[in-house]
Parts: sequence; structure tokens; C-alpha cells
Amino acid sequence: METIIEFKDVTKTYQMGEVTVEALKKTNMTIDKGELVVILGASGAGKTTVLNLLGGMDYASSGEIIVDKSNITKFNDKKLTDYRRIKIGFVFQFYNLIANLNALENTEFAAGVCDNPLDSR
Repeated sequence: METIIEFKDVTKTYQMGEVTVEALKKTNMTIDKGELVVILGASGAGKTTVLNLLGGMDYASSGEIIVDKSNITKFNDKKLTDYRRIKIGFVFQFYNLIANLNALENTEFAAGVCDNPLDSR
């Protein structure tokens, strides 16, 4: 199998005032192409942190995140924006839809920025 996603010793810490919170500590995982993966864990286990790092919406404190042979931890903001637009689909828990558009129009808007969009209907 071909590995499509790999976390190599990924650590993510947040500074909250004087307290340092270690959301991930030297996390390692691989996901092969075509594999279905479910991320489970108790509240505070780091599930959202993993998804935010994988989605390029946050930066790892250390380690490497490899997606489709590209080390996204080395990407600058512009390259991360392109990565999110072309490589990753992300559905937020609270949707972040454009309020004055209906569901179809929101989908069509998102498809308008993709290179090879699927039909919204």
C-alpha cells in the first residue's frame, strides 16, 4: 500500500497564559491510500488538533506531516492556502457557511475555487 498521510513525531503545544498545554506529544501515524480512518478519543485527547494540523489550519510545534509526499509542515501561508483549496476537503462542525446563500449556492461557491469540482447537484 502507498502511504498518503504520515505524522512523524508531531508535537503541538499551546501557551495559555503561564500554562503550557501539550495537545499532541511525538504523535506518529500513517494512513494508506484508500484506507478509511476514524479518529476516536476522549475530550481533550487531541482529535481536533490532529484535524487542524492535517487541514493546514494550524502549525505543528515540531515533527513532520507528510501528505501525498509533500511535507506540509514546511509550507508557508500561501502554499497552505493552495493545499487547502486543492488537496483537502474540510467540513467544519459549525459549517461556516455564507449566511445569505442557500446550501446549494454554498456548495457551488466552494466548487468554483476547485480545479476539478464535482457537480454540486
